[in-house]
Amino acid sequence: MLPLYFTGHFLDHLVVNSVRGYLKPHQTSPKTCSFLTTAPCSPSWPGAMVKTCHNCRGYSYGYQEANLKRCAGCRKVFYCSTECQKADWVCHIFNCKPRRPINTADYLALAVHQNVFPEHPQTCEDYGFNRVFMATEEKANLLGLYIILKTPPKTIHNWRIRGVLVDEIKATFYKIPEHARGCCFLWFLQNEHIIALAGQPLPVEAVDDRADAMLVDAWKFTGGSERDSPEEIRATIAHKPDEEQDCHTLYALLLSNWRPSPDVNLWVDFEFASCTSQEEEVWLSTRYWRLITIWLQVDNNHLRDLLQGGATKSVWYLKQPIVQEESTKEESSMIPAVVVDYGFMNCRNDSERRQLKRVYKAFFDNHNGDPLALHEAAIKGDIHGYLSTVVQGLKDPKFRRLMKNPYPLPDL
Repeated sequence: MLPLYFTGHFLDHLVVNSVRGYLKPHQTSPKTCSFLTTAPCSPSWPGAMVKTCHNCRGYSYGYQEANLKRCAGCRKVFYCSTECQKADWVCHIFNCKPRRPINTADYLALAVHQNVFPEHPQTCEDYGFNRVFMATEEKANLLGLYIILKTPPKTIHNWRIRGVLVDEIKATFYKIPEHARGCCFLWFLQNEHIIALAGQPLPVEAVDDRADAMLVDAWKFTGGSERDSPEEIRATIAHKPDEEQDCHTLYALLLSNWRPSPDVNLWVDFEFASCTSQEEEVWLSTRYWRLITIWLQVDNNHLRDLLQGGATKSVWYLKQPIVQEESTKEESSMIPAVVVDYGFMNCRNDSERRQLKRVYKAFFDNHNGDPLALHEAAIKGDIHGYLSTVVQGLKDPKFRRLMKNPYPLPDL
């Protein structure tokens, strides 16, 4: 069964799998993850022990290093004021030791704070994102609604648990002057069922209908007949080479303003694994769209050959399960090349495997980490040497043992 990851919401994953002919939903529950300290530290790295305010980075008015106080929960970060600590809590809660369990309202608050669509599976289900059928406009309206709401996660969680989320959203917005409510609230009044039905199972018919529409749109876009039914289209595509099937799936995603997620190999094959943020993935999607629009005028059967440019480096298949597990909080399998190239074959137990994964996660999260340089280090048999320049805490001889691989191979 494929584990889930969300570039937008639960429906995205269901539809993508339905387009490809399989539908295997699986859900996870919220959980926190641990971090390693990286060096040198970047402002975005949550676990870094740096003597500066973790929120303002020393740029707030009247900042004085002498006023810094250590977080009493994790004892790993500092704040210059109570205001900065409160402002950073929406992010820091995931790396601290909160006095209550982290819930989906916390993940929603993080998405609102970062102005991005939530990716956490249960959050998408609890707050309606898995019921938004239009990938861009309706998602943006739903996210905008929560942004304007400006309500603490604890309160939103309480509303949802009590079953009054829709009523309380209305009550909150009606307190805002009408001219300041924005178009998101008007959209909500016409689509309040999206939140009202949140948490209930999605009708299979809705997923199938959306998948069929994506399939037909991509088929017509690539020159297929408008008279062909979804069943006929699937049968035709199934007899094409895997590369052409992948390209057709990419067409279907891009036409719906979606993009591949890490739980499918398209994420690696079309280089989304090389992106360091959602923003970069969106940028890459738009570039593919422009390229495909032009290329289809010439020859739509060799797009993958143009884009692939040689064998995919194993480092991207290392990054794929690391990113996947960060979202799903469930262990993902690795291809044999990754197991051999990056030392997982040396792990003696689950604990060592988790430790090694945390090291690689710290590496990919660090802006100073270069995946291509890691790939070159693996080929040279010097993973530990290179990672030690990026990730702290690798002096234990155990890490040197774990990062051994068969390279460099003797000249043949």
